Amino acid sequence: RGGGGAMAVVPENRVLSFSVFKWSSYSSTYLPENILVDKPNDQSSRWSSESNYPPQYLMLKMERPAIVQSITFGKYEKTHVCNLKKFKVFGGMSEENMTELLSSGLKNDYNKETFTLKHKIDEQMFPCRFVKIVPLMSWGPSFNFSIWYIELHGIEEPDVVQPCLNWYSKVSLPLRRSHTQLVKGENQSECVT
Repeated sequence: RGGGGAMAVVPENRVLSFSVFKWSSYSSTYLPENILVDKPNDQSSRWSSESNYPPQYLMLKMERPAIVQSITFGKYEKTHVCNLKKFKVFGGMSEENMTELLSSGLKNDYNKETFTLKHKIDEQMFPCRFVKIVPLMSWGPSFNFSIWYIELHGIEEPDVVQPCLNWYSKVSLPLRRSHTQLVKGENQSECVT
């Protein structure tokens, strides 16, 4: 697969494949899978929650475990009351055991916004199979939440992800022990970037 020393190769950050796996609710024709297509000039091309009563969420499932480094939100071509003023993003290898990756908000405009996601624990990269987006507040008071388009970027090469997966499974199973004890495991050097 090409030359170059194995140690010197920087893994490529690329667009990651995912599907919409679960959702809290949706309104009318504003289906969850609409977020897979970027149509900023189409007012109907979005997911819209049925209410703003918590918890509202979209659960995304990665095609394969990946180091998810950033998330991009696409928007409608004009300002919109349903844009997310506040939201959180969680990630993990299972739906039940997720880590907060981001707490932020979108500007109420038409520009795409990209956010860096937490993807390291004690300097170790960790993989995600699931990413959960949790809207907390829309720009219009008491309006439902809308997400127009989502893109995830990161690393999915198995030779990078697998050592991180091995390390993460050791850390996440014995939760009572501190991360620092476990960081000194055998896979540390392979997983640090």
